[in-house]
Amino acid sequence: FWKQLCLEHGISKDGILEDFATQGGDRKDVFFYQADDQHYIPRALLIDLEPRVINGIQNSDYRNLYNHENIFVSDHGGGAGNNWASGYHQGKNVEEDIMDMIDREADGS
Repeated sequence: FWKQLCLEHGISKDGILEDFATQGGDRKDVFFYQADDQHYIPRALLIDLEPRVINGIQNSDYRNLYNHENIFVSDHGGGAGNNWASGYHQGKNVEEDIMDMIDREADGS
């Protein structure tokens, strides 16, 4: 998803606006915000109780695109193992941390 949005809006893997994409009103601000250093950062929270998928993102070519403060992986690292009850219990334990991330992103700070 983010790879395609970067291609469509002319944003590099590191969040830098490509030279050809400086003109026009393509509303990059819908999916990205612009940091103080002019990098474009996805308006996204990456949350998982199990590290495999998020580690894949953090080791990909797009690892520098995301705000690392908006990435959450449970300290327990094992995930819920496709067990709803386990995921529910683990989720309750990290709810406050996740809600803080959501509040911060929604406030735009």
